[in-house]
Amino acid sequence: MRLIFIISLLLCNVVRAQHVPLISQYMFNDMALNPANTGNQDAFSMFGNFRAQWVGIPGAPLTQTFSVHSPMRSESSALGLQFFADQIGVDKTTGIFANYAYRIHMKEARLSFGLSAGINLVKSNNSQLLVNDAGDDLLADTPLGVMPDFSFGMSYNTKKYFFSFSLPMFLGHKFDGNKIRIDHDFRNYNFMLGAGALLKVSRKVNLKPSFLVKYKIGLRPQADINVMAELHPAIEVGVSYRTEEAIIGLLKFKPTQQLGIMYSFGMPITAINYRQFGSHELGVQFNFKYKTNITNPRYLGW
Repeated sequence: MRLIFIISLLLCNVVRAQHVPLISQYMFNDMALNPANTGNQDAFSMFGNFRAQWVGIPGAPLTQTFSVHSPMRSESSALGLQFFADQIGVDKTTGIFANYAYRIHMKEARLSFGLSAGINLVKSNNSQLLVNDAGDDLLADTPLGVMPDFSFGMSYNTKKYFFSFSLPMFLGHKFDGNKIRIDHDFRNYNFMLGAGALLKVSRKVNLKPSFLVKYKIGLRPQADINVMAELHPAIEVGVSYRTEEAIIGLLKFKPTQQLGIMYSFGMPITAINYRQFGSHELGVQFNFKYKTNITNPRYLGW
């Protein structure tokens, strides 16, 4: 069973044209899926995240991300860096990306355009698979592949709502024997459209409903429907429903204006549910030189 499961994970990764690391906390680290949100904390911001998916199943995905970003002195531009390490079975991908966002400030809103460029280091350690025929050439380790990639995004933010559109990592790669090559195909683009709002329920409670729709040509769209409740300036709780995949609980704790700690727990609603102990994700965010008087209104979106 372990061998069958790991090989199935491997094959799923081979045929996919591009791999966008899956995290549930993109609403806290909104630069992860949309480079247009680079610098949107209006401070020098750092975010680290660790995700263990389907805990208890050998070869299940593990993802680590780290990002830094900040607006420039002119405030019309912002720069950022993103790092991630993603492992699925015997497949490992490490990414290093630089982000740039151009921000147009309006009277009560901000329109941003962003571009991300970098490389993915891709390798499959097929020799780690448990097999009967150890001499099969198809199970040799692949050489390290260095794959360029790009992301594009745009966002419109106000104090009370936001809209977002992005194409993350739109170049792809394909295994060709023991070689890895770039395989660009418009049909494998991941189109992501999101929106959200800030609703004041009472003097102390705010609700933040949002959604993210992911679409790839020829496949059924997938949607994340999220609701976060700000019960106190230091505490937010929420729930997210990922269609046909999982229900996710979210918690954010802000002991200070600069420090945020996030935890999420996801439970699959598919047949794999009874074989694992859920998906766990922990994130930490720290903003340096936090601005208390922000002249350009925004709402935290992805």
